[in-house]
Amino acid sequence: MQVMITDFLQQKMPDAIVVAYPTGEKALKDLQSAPDLFILDYNLDSINPGAMNGLQVFLKLKELFNSPVVFLSAQERTDVSANIIKYGAYDYVVKNEESFHRLEIILKNVIADQSNRKQLLTQKSSINALIVILVSIIAALLLFKVL
Repeated sequence: MQVMITDFLQQKMPDAIVVAYPTGEKALKDLQSAPDLFILDYNLDSINPGAMNGLQVFLKLKELFNSPVVFLSAQERTDVSANIIKYGAYDYVVKNEESFHRLEIILKNVIADQSNRKQLLTQKSSINALIVILVSIIAALLLFKVL
């Protein structure tokens, strides 16, 4: 499944750098900077019972990075997906015949959200600069009036 997801992402986003890790521990050890998106499986510990599960990895990632996390998992229990969303995951997708279509929609939404955040930061910077200029003009006018 990991290979299929990697191939899908590279096909849909050819300019993206897609990195897959065999375990959450390996990802946490190797990641030096925040990617634009994480995709996790809830049952990361299914092959190695001593490994961290998806929720544990997610909580660590959340401490380290501010990137959206999408769960793509065979775990269909609604309490699990609700809990994941409650902890702040961007979305939870159950692996089935629709999962790649849903993942594509989510990717487009993440890209749009990030673009909107960048625009908002640019607008805030511009507004802050205008406020500084306005305050400077008012201060100069008041000072000129006093003199």
